[in-house]
Amino acid sequence: MAAIGVSHAQVSGSDSPVLVGGDSMHMDELAHTQTVTGRVEVTQDDARLRADKVVITRQPGPNGKGFGEVITMVATGNIYYVTSDSTMKGDLAVYTKATDQMVVTGDVILTQNQNVTTGTRLVYDLTQKTTNFDADAGSGRVKAVIYSDKK
Repeated sequence: MAAIGVSHAQVSGSDSPVLVGGDSMHMDELAHTQTVTGRVEVTQDDARLRADKVVITRQPGPNGKGFGEVITMVATGNIYYVTSDSTMKGDLAVYTKATDQMVVTGDVILTQNQNVTTGTRLVYDLTQKTTNFDADAGSGRVKAVIYSDKK
């Protein structure tokens, strides 16, 4: 990974440091953004977000200069989000720190163990550990294959 940095967002729902890496990183102090492209990987604890591109928007740093806390992270292209118990795939993922939610859209697939749910929009609350699924009116319905939990 050619560019790497540490961010203070929540990818796993904790306050641990977030490691950001990719093939290139562009930092714009006036816009308060970091744009990471090429094999992007954002990790925190046991959570990992992969994408073709991630744009992190931050608050201004001390005295209005540099970079402060993360406001949003927008991931595009081949989104792959993995936690200890689930995998989410989609076309676009937007994390908003104010709500601590990640919204994944496009051709969305959620896998938990053998269970698979599909739709066009998933809202994952990192704090509450809840997931809501939707489907566009013209593209069908939310579908799930759920297996019994045999031990």
